[in-house]
Amino acid sequence: MEDGFKTVSIIGVGLIGGSFALALKNKGLVDTIIGYGRNEQRLKRAESLGIINQFTTSLKDAALADIVVLATPLGVFEKIVSELAEFLKKGTVVIDVGSVKELVVERIEKILPGGVHFVGTHPIAGSDKTGFEYARADLFEGAKVIITPTEKTDKLILEKVSKLWKEVGADVEFMSAKKHDRVYALMSHLPHLISFCMVNTVADIDKNLITYAGSGFKSFTRIAKSSPELWGDIFIMNSENILDYLSIFCDKIEEMKRLIKEEKLDELKKCIEKAKNLRERIS
Repeated sequence: MEDGFKTVSIIGVGLIGGSFALALKNKGLVDTIIGYGRNEQRLKRAESLGIINQFTTSLKDAALADIVVLATPLGVFEKIVSELAEFLKKGTVVIDVGSVKELVVERIEKILPGGVHFVGTHPIAGSDKTGFEYARADLFEGAKVIITPTEKTDKLILEKVSKLWKEVGADVEFMSAKKHDRVYALMSHLPHLISFCMVNTVADIDKNLITYAGSGFKSFTRIAKSSPELWGDIFIMNSENILDYLSIFCDKIEEMKRLIKEEKLDELKKCIEKAKNLRERIS
């Protein structure tokens, strides 16, 4: 790709990393896609499926790319970047696809050597499925991608990264890392937490009752099938924001509990109507 990136390393070839690789390949945006991971058999499988062109279990080899994409769980970003740092050449761009930004951006910018650029990105796309077997080249078509530049971000590099996301079909929006973490604590992280708690409530009452789940329960708790490794990291790394919103949510639960206990039907209906009206604003 003229003016773009010839070689990309995907650190963590899972659903998002694999989908990004497929999107880049299908659009002809890069020449070579290198997959990095610890499990050689899994990497061979990803190569055989045509998701990556080649693979390596060496971060030194993975560093030899124009752009390096961090697509592992958040909790290992710091360790990986620390190991990558000595091998990255000047001019290399590092991006991530994690759903927590403030802590990630702050830590990675401190670790990377001068001349190596970092841009925090978060594609608002995914699935409750995990693994590259579920990767799709069109995953980012029409999806929002939040990019979180800082004062240190090179404007030309920012433009190149933004262009790359747009070329795989994404709708790019710029936001501070701090604001991003507030927004997605409410719009993503808290709903996942609530979904996990709902299913665990069933488990504690009688796990066999799960066989009676209807479409409402299945729809509401679909995201409870998400990766424990991924979501454990997210909850810890965005804990302050999540806990703030969890307090407000608990207040709402207490309000509904009181209205039910006091049999205040009209007020209950108003609470439900308020939620219904706002929810109808999205498809």
